Amino acid sequence: MAENKKALPKGRRPAPAPGKRYFLATMDEVLIKDLKVAAIEEDKSASECLEKATREWLARRQPKAREKTKKD
Repeated sequence: MAENKKALPKGRRPAPAPGKRYFLATMDEVLIKDLKVAAIEEDKSASECLEKATREWLARRQPKAREKTKKD
């Protein structure tokens, strides 16, 4: 049978996992749809895919940021 969980008040989300925070961003609607489909195909959440993509982008960007700092 279904568990007896206490319902959240309407419009309230559960707290994020420890070490996580909510982040709201506006993106192209087709990009969002493609992200969700790809996440399902990978058996991951869209949040996991976004987090991985962001980490990879920041890792690639790091050397450029350091070069700019050295020139200043």
